[in-house]
Amino acid sequence: MSGLKKQAVWLFGSTCFAALLQVLQLAVLARKLETHELGLLAIINAILAVATVLQDMGMSSYIVHRQDITRREQSTIYWVNVSLSFCTGLIMLAIAWPVAWFYHLPELTALIMLTSLNFLVLGHLSQYQAHYVKTKRMVTLAKIEMGTKLFAFLCTVAMLYFTSLTVAAAILGLFINAFTRILCMIYFGEKSWRPTWEFDGKTFVSAVRYGIYQLGSQTINQLRTQADALIVGKVMGAEMLGIYSLAKELILQPLKLVSPVINRLALPRFAEKQHDPEQLKKLFLKGTFVIMLFSSVMYLAIGILSPLIVRVLYGASHEQVYHLIPLMLLFGMLRPMGGLTGAISQANGRTNVEFYWNIVASLVVVAVLATTYIWPNVIYVALTLSISQVLISAFAHPFFIKPVIGIGFMPYARQWVSVSVVFVGLMLLVNHFNLFVMPEWFAGWL
Repeated sequence: MSGLKKQAVWLFGSTCFAALLQVLQLAVLARKLETHELGLLAIINAILAVATVLQDMGMSSYIVHRQDITRREQSTIYWVNVSLSFCTGLIMLAIAWPVAWFYHLPELTALIMLTSLNFLVLGHLSQYQAHYVKTKRMVTLAKIEMGTKLFAFLCTVAMLYFTSLTVAAAILGLFINAFTRILCMIYFGEKSWRPTWEFDGKTFVSAVRYGIYQLGSQTINQLRTQADALIVGKVMGAEMLGIYSLAKELILQPLKLVSPVINRLALPRFAEKQHDPEQLKKLFLKGTFVIMLFSSVMYLAIGILSPLIVRVLYGASHEQVYHLIPLMLLFGMLRPMGGLTGAISQANGRTNVEFYWNIVASLVVVAVLATTYIWPNVIYVALTLSISQVLISAFAHPFFIKPVIGIGFMPYARQWVSVSVVFVGLMLLVNHFNLFVMPEWFAGWL
């Protein structure tokens, strides 16, 4: 088996394993937590997603972008990342009470403070993970992630069943995962990756210049991604957010399978070809089409099986969740393209373009989501996810793809528009003729 195929197999296996654990944990949480507690967890996850971007500031992708780097420069980037992570943890502590006040949920204060523990570790973790990606040691990285995620999952389930912890158990599970992963990465990593007490001013300025755009773009991107959850939590309350988050999590699971593979395989290879525009174009177009085919098959299966999946994972008490899933499918199918466009900008050091593009994309999402204040209905919010993603996929060309690699609109559109039209047509047929796989068919087993 070639090196690339072996890495892809292990990466996909690792992400499948991680997704399986995530689904199992979601099933446990749906049964052990009240609906409003699921809403609390959704708010915390949204805040954590934004904070995780702040703590990295593009330092991990900068390590990959810099193909040749000295130990002194490497150490500078390492300590910048660790410092950013520590500062982000302090910010989490500072915003805990204001966020709880904003949502009128006093229990959020202690939970957000507990979440800040993660940032004692994440800065170190980001740098070591970047070295594994840069040196293409994806197989070792995959093994580490599988082992640590399994351990963290078992700890989380144990806390849920054998202690009085609920939401806090899920948060502590995140910390256990991060802490055990960095220990394993240090143990199995190269000694040359360990930082020294050196600092290089030029590298610091260069890294910050690179990272500031990525910080802005990724922060805006995460705020855009989490905006629906934050709005539902405020406008409709924690209980309705709990239902909405269960549906969205099912849609996001395939993305958690695909996105890490895309980023870890594409980023170093785009970086290697950054001086060969024609090869970059071919890689990008081929990657987009393959991703679309793979994604459409997964989401078609999820759409047809959604009533059965919801019953099996969440139980009969959450069956209203499956009505939201078909409305979110197009969002899930198109979303993986964003990972490819992000990787190509980072590999080429064009994070400034990514920054401005994310502003445009966020304006599109905010404009669509703003209509939910006129019609505060969770079904409509679910539909806006797909509408926003279609618009973003179209606007990505003039504002992002063409400036970075110069691909024309028609070659780009051919990779995803036809697949999307067929996908929507098939789902409309499934809905019209009620071809969903219903849990009642398996009444003897469920």
